[in-house]
Amino acid sequence: MGQVAELDRQFQMVRGIGDNRAPGPLDFITEVVADLNKFLTNNPVIETEQQASEAGAYVERMRKHLADIEDERDGKVRPLNETVAAINAEYKSVHNTDSKKPGSADKILNELKFRLTDYAAKEEAKRIAAAEALRKEAEAAAERVREAERIEAEAKANADVGEIVDVGAAIAVADSTFAQFEAASRQADLAERNAPVRIGSRMGGKAITMRTQETLVLVSYGKAMCAIGPNDKIRDAILSAARDYRKEHGALPEGVTAEHTRKI
Repeated sequence: MGQVAELDRQFQMVRGIGDNRAPGPLDFITEVVADLNKFLTNNPVIETEQQASEAGAYVERMRKHLADIEDERDGKVRPLNETVAAINAEYKSVHNTDSKKPGSADKILNELKFRLTDYAAKEEAKRIAAAEALRKEAEAAAERVREAERIEAEAKANADVGEIVDVGAAIAVADSTFAQFEAASRQADLAERNAPVRIGSRMGGKAITMRTQETLVLVSYGKAMCAIGPNDKIRDAILSAARDYRKEHGALPEGVTAEHTRKI
């Protein structure tokens, strides 16, 4: 242990002429790593108590320097993090991009959006029902067109064999029926296009519309896991849940076991 401490002392003395900055953990770690690397090179396998003792000294030396590095990093970063946290807390108390933690302004906006959604959903349902009714009318008109065209064709065929029929009247009825169908079809098309509710604003800008939001629903754990197959994300989630289960029940759930290894 004394040899390791002496190495540290010597390195602190050799810092370069004109360097008035107090040495810090990052100044020493390169030398510490180099010394440890030299030890590992000279001792590919630890076989004796003396080697183990010297290796232990290097473990303690490295731990000390890493702890110093972490302390210095934390000392520099903590005030900044605290400042950032304070700024975030101030702003996010009003507006938070995380929808699960809404700020005060988000909450009142969400209430307004809820009421608009309720209005738009009811209005859209009315428009869809009206569009469906118009589409049924258009389909009925299409059926009348087919019947008028059949009568027209029959009248022409009868006239061709000498039967006295009013072919002109049949043609006129077919044309009129087709015109009625076209008008009904246009009305149905327009109603279907206008079914989505678009809410304008007195301030101008883009109209507000409802959007379809997808929400996945887990119907069967077993079927989903069998379909997805072995997966690191699923494994990690299950093991995390298993730890929570053990805290609550005192034992791991069935299907999860614990392995214990000893190491330094």
